[in-house]
Amino acid sequence: MAQSVIKLQSSLMREYYKYFSKYARGKSPEKKVAWVTAFTPVEILEALGILYYYPESYAAVIAASEREQPLLEKSEQCFLCRDCCSYSGCIEGCLELEDGPRGTPPKPDILIATNNQCNTLPNWWNILAERYGVPLIVIDYPGEAVSRERAYEYVTAQHKDLIAKLEELSGNKLDESILEHYIENSEQSVAWWKKVAEALPKKEIKPTALFDDISYLITVRCNPDTAELYKAVCEEVNSLPEADKSLIPLFWLGYPLWYHPERYLSECLDGFRICGSNYITWWSLDYSGKDVYEKLFSAYNYTFLNLSQKTRTERLTKLIKDSGAVCAVTLHNKSCKCDFVSAKDIGIPQAELEIDMIDRSFLSLEKAKKQIDLLRETVCTR
Repeated sequence: MAQSVIKLQSSLMREYYKYFSKYARGKSPEKKVAWVTAFTPVEILEALGILYYYPESYAAVIAASEREQPLLEKSEQCFLCRDCCSYSGCIEGCLELEDGPRGTPPKPDILIATNNQCNTLPNWWNILAERYGVPLIVIDYPGEAVSRERAYEYVTAQHKDLIAKLEELSGNKLDESILEHYIENSEQSVAWWKKVAEALPKKEIKPTALFDDISYLITVRCNPDTAELYKAVCEEVNSLPEADKSLIPLFWLGYPLWYHPERYLSECLDGFRICGSNYITWWSLDYSGKDVYEKLFSAYNYTFLNLSQKTRTERLTKLIKDSGAVCAVTLHNKSCKCDFVSAKDIGIPQAELEIDMIDRSFLSLEKAKKQIDLLRETVCTR
């Protein structure tokens, strides 16, 4: 008998946070620990028996628990101004105060950062490396800047170097058949998640559920229970009523607002329904390839955020068209200086909001409401 959604969610999170506070039952991890950024090839770590944690994801949990402000303030007092990435400020404050809704993550033995998401992360990881005095590995993914053949050689050399260093750290030898197994788990998780996300334009789904549920694809995509969870979620969402076609279909362009109870500005969106979001597609990684190295290369070199502006615009335009959206709320995120998620020439009216995904003090609700009201008027008079 299939496990319920709630049981699977609880089991996955219980295992992930098992060693998350150094004060939890006095336990220390039995394995080596890595802290990683969101688009790290964690299948390699799984295959070598290394635990890994995502500080960015924990910052989202902290904001959802309404605990981010004292941590951001502490971080600012120490060395990170409030204008820096709020993920980094939130976690640095958590580490300084040794405080968070689940305590603090176990001390890392190694730090792994990538630039296939944003260039801020390697800089933040330098601060963490200095704090803990542990090795830092930065993987450079060139994306579409060079030919696929050259990029494959360059990235695969880095992946093999990562494996060698992690073998030395863990004392384990990589078995490529085990690595293949974890890649297959990730592929299955992605396949079922895509089916869940595809239901958003069609069914009466609150985006809150998808914004929260994608966390399992980020943190535990290699776990076979993640695919099982998304299969169960898929069955649930496809049994929901059809979407209300009388409401204005709107695309949510950017991060969820982790501090908001519903993760988006529901109080400003009367008459709208969110029918699409680019955020829920970012971890739909493409593991295509003939062997483990090509699959890892395909997945992590060509993440959405690592593509050229031209390709991102093309994909985003198609995503919006497929969703049926006639307008968008676009978030100019204070934490994202490169503004990866804003769009140009997407062909529909946008309300462009200055906002942040973690720092609620940056939001002017009154201003956002006025901009969204203007968007509503624009759409209704076209």
